[in-house]
Amino acid sequence: MTNAGVPAFVTLKKENDVLKRFALAALMALGFAAAIAATSPHADAGLFGGKPAASPTPSASPSPLPTASPEPPSVAIPRLQAKLKANPNDQQALVELAGQFLGINRPDLAVQVTQHLLQLGNKTAQVYYLDGYSQQQLGNIPAAVADLEQASNLDPTNLGVLGELSTLYLRTNRPADAERIANRAVTFNPKEPQAYSALGAVYGAEQKWDQARAEFEKAYALDPKSPQPLYEITQTWAQQNNIPMALQAVDRAIAVSPKDVDLLTLKADLYARQHDDAHASSAYDDAFVAATTDDEKVAILVRKAAYFSGEKKPAQATAVFQQLLAQFPKNAQARVAYGDYFASQKNITSAQQQWQLALGLDPNNGPALLSLGQVALGENKITDAIGYLKRLTAAAPDAQGFALLGQAYFASHDYNGQRDACSKSFQIQRSPQTLGCIAGADFELKNYKEASQIFDVLDKAAPQFLTAQPEYLFMAGKAYQQTNQRDKALHAYRRVLPLMKRGSPLYKQVVSAIAQLSKPLPAKKKKG
Repeated sequence: MTNAGVPAFVTLKKENDVLKRFALAALMALGFAAAIAATSPHADAGLFGGKPAASPTPSASPSPLPTASPEPPSVAIPRLQAKLKANPNDQQALVELAGQFLGINRPDLAVQVTQHLLQLGNKTAQVYYLDGYSQQQLGNIPAAVADLEQASNLDPTNLGVLGELSTLYLRTNRPADAERIANRAVTFNPKEPQAYSALGAVYGAEQKWDQARAEFEKAYALDPKSPQPLYEITQTWAQQNNIPMALQAVDRAIAVSPKDVDLLTLKADLYARQHDDAHASSAYDDAFVAATTDDEKVAILVRKAAYFSGEKKPAQATAVFQQLLAQFPKNAQARVAYGDYFASQKNITSAQQQWQLALGLDPNNGPALLSLGQVALGENKITDAIGYLKRLTAAAPDAQGFALLGQAYFASHDYNGQRDACSKSFQIQRSPQTLGCIAGADFELKNYKEASQIFDVLDKAAPQFLTAQPEYLFMAGKAYQQTNQRDKALHAYRRVLPLMKRGSPLYKQVVSAIAQLSKPLPAKKKKG
């Protein structure tokens, strides 16, 4: 959620999208409350449903599977890996390991485990759910939908499964199916507030605001000690840009949970959308007082500074940052935020100074390494960029970091490095961009067979991507030509020609290639 009045350099802790919030609660319904960090403290933790039933009936006394481990991932993962080394087919350990990998945001590793479980014949609703969630995080939505459909067939009343499946149906433009599944959750779980929240989330995504609020009110009536449904109602009013009604709703939520930092921050953000300096500032201060950790307090002051920055009041923004640094001189995130502020003001030198100071406090700070790597790339300081991005991907492997590292290797003509980095990015999050990066590296390495195979996949799965990237179409034509795939080469060249500058050397090269490939093939000599 990015509120008007709060600049884009600030990332909100809470998601605006009610569906995203329910997806997190749905995941927790499978017993991962400790293993997977939900962004909302209000997400209701349910329990995983029981055995498949012959006819749909509410799961009675479900048990959490897998049991959430009290161990941190740094302890639990090596322990489970050692257990699996002794017995690679220990299915309970595999299930727990998949949950741990999801907990550290590594769906690429989780999906390897869940696929192994499926190959072992463990085709339970739980395993399908875990595989589906992993596939969704990797961007493989068709596989995710298929998995969640299997899970819902095996456990047709499970709230976690049904909530996630309805979310996926909305993502694939199947609103009728999303409503059907969410209504099923309500039908078989009439006393569960999460069921009504799921249906409200579907209505909210369809912008059926009154219906959404009605369902959230039902959820609140079932659990009046939880501010979560009232938070969702607040968001519906905010999405309609009815800030006075949103403020009334958030006040109801705060009355239920007066020290809830997220709700107090949301109230401040709503005042920010009204450009109300006095009320916004006071509300941010209330949230700051309620916060119990340094990181929470830093985040709130950053939001307050961001508000004044967005209002074109740099003196007030600077004053808040000075307060921030005076109170939290050893907090790396405070320095990162100040650097981001300078970057938003196009003061890159000062931004880099703050990011470097953040690294002095925390040498593996991901946001600082990422920002410094991006700036170095933009300034064509490729060696520096590679250094920062290698540190980033070693400390906190993620798709964006590896993709940027691949870009840096490309700029340095290190195509083996480019291929390796982009392959790792693709393993974490599948996207046409990173797949194109791999194909481009193969092309430069003269691995024309591998490049042409990837271009086949791209052209089938994302033809618009190739059309929007003429350089890849040109590479595809050359790769097909080098592997004697005449028709494919011609097709690629004819597609790219209108996208090129007429009369340029490459244009002439493509015209020549089309002419050459269009010549009739020599007749084969008859034997004997």
